Amino acid sequence: MSAATHETGRVQLGLPRLIVLCGCLALSGLVNAASSGSSSSDLIPRASINTQASAYPSGKSRARVTQEAMPGRTLNATFVNPGLRGERFWNMVTNTMQAAAIDLNISLEVVYAERNPYLLKKLAIQALESPAAPDYLLLVNEEQAASELLTIADGHDTHVVMLLNGLTREEALTHGTPGSLHPSWIGSVIPDNHTAGKRMATQLIKVAREGSPTGQLHGLALIGDTRTPASIARNTGMVVGFSQDQDVQIDRILEARWNTQDAEHLTGQYLKWVSRSSGQNDLIWAANDAMAEGAILALESAGLTPGVDVLVAGLNWSPEGISMVKDQRMLLTDGGHFMAGAWAMVMARDHADIEEWTPRTVNFPMSAITHDNVARYGPLLENPDWEAADFAAFGLKASRDDYGFDPMRVLTQMLGHQAAASGLPPQAPATQKKTARSSALMDTLQ
Repeated sequence: MSAATHETGRVQLGLPRLIVLCGCLALSGLVNAASSGSSSSDLIPRASINTQASAYPSGKSRARVTQEAMPGRTLNATFVNPGLRGERFWNMVTNTMQAAAIDLNISLEVVYAERNPYLLKKLAIQALESPAAPDYLLLVNEEQAASELLTIADGHDTHVVMLLNGLTREEALTHGTPGSLHPSWIGSVIPDNHTAGKRMATQLIKVAREGSPTGQLHGLALIGDTRTPASIARNTGMVVGFSQDQDVQIDRILEARWNTQDAEHLTGQYLKWVSRSSGQNDLIWAANDAMAEGAILALESAGLTPGVDVLVAGLNWSPEGISMVKDQRMLLTDGGHFMAGAWAMVMARDHADIEEWTPRTVNFPMSAITHDNVARYGPLLENPDWEAADFAAFGLKASRDDYGFDPMRVLTQMLGHQAAASGLPPQAPATQKKTARSSALMDTLQ
């Protein structure tokens, strides 16, 4: 194995062993299994992406040219992206966040921490101390790097929204909840990773049992890490899901650090062990699509057919994951969590516009793209046009209303946009959208 990976160990998921494992995860102080968010030297130059949204009226790019006024004054926001520039998942977070910023009259700057928690802190402090400090700072508590920034932010005029990874239980003892101890912290937007991890395991068992109604099933779990709250919630959901069938044995839980290469190597080593021990392998649970792809490559190299000889489940709603579901090499890709960035934009806009704003944590659902619905939703995710969604429609009317954040509602919006666009003269979808946006802008300016 590479230095970046290690074997978590052999785990037989009988109920007693599961209870112990779940207890260890919970006692680590790193997860609230019911509601935790997602996954990932000298200061490098502050490379950034700016989305200048102020010119565009909210929702006018949707081929529904309406005349509503724009949201209130232009807001400025900085997102400290913890990932690598060009990394698939973090690109998806940024792209949906930028689309929402355009809808909501927010000028968004994105800076990259390159998976370096120390750089994440430096970039956040740099934004807070800038003469042109943003109205809102968007943070991900990746590897518990962001919690101490809440105290620092209290000394500035910038408001903080946390997304994907919230505070660990231990950190919450010190920092409380949004608005309780830190005036700067107005909210958190956290996807339900626990339920997603459980759903993946449950579906693997369900489909495997269609071919083997009785007898023991064997499998492999590829996790991303054991430190990030989102990852721990996902892992815990996996353990709970597999515990529902006492005849499921997960022979290995391996940490593949979220990437295809490590997952392919570790899965290949696991398959060699299975062959040497005259064992069997029926299913592979992978905490993201990249690791699922690595597992599939290893299966194919070993002469096995993914989806036939071994079932594989992944997570991310990535274009690659959608493609693997379509060709039935992968059972499902769970996801939608990357829209947390867009929901954070909605929350910032509401905080600025609604009197008596109530600080809050919003937990939103994830969903699975499977063989049953991939024909309907897959094309939207393989080549996404997030500006076809209307993120402004998810805003609150009053401070104490509840949010209805749901990624499937966004996909439904996009399908509606496609249907409306089909009545327009033949042209590229992007051209249709920009034409509608330009018309709406001219109507507003006249």
